[in-house]
Amino acid sequence: MWIDRIVSWLRSQSIDRIKGRVKFFNRKKGYGFIQADRMDKDIFVHVTSLEDEVRKGDRVAFYIQKNDKGLEAKEVKLVKS
Repeated sequence: MWIDRIVSWLRSQSIDRIKGRVKFFNRKKGYGFIQADRMDKDIFVHVTSLEDEVRKGDRVAFYIQKNDKGLEAKEVKLVKS
């Protein structure tokens, strides 16, 4: 499955956190999506995984975790552009 290949590839990299840009975030609903650098798939992010307040267009760093619905961003924090 493509998710397993992505997670495997990410684990093989010497990257502490993945970087990307917030594509969408709805505060009322408590979720959004991040477009990770060098990946074609958007990554789900839940408000409980945010270390900083984010909005559309923000640059962020995060870890990726696989769940039953796909990939999810964890420990999301803002980074300087």
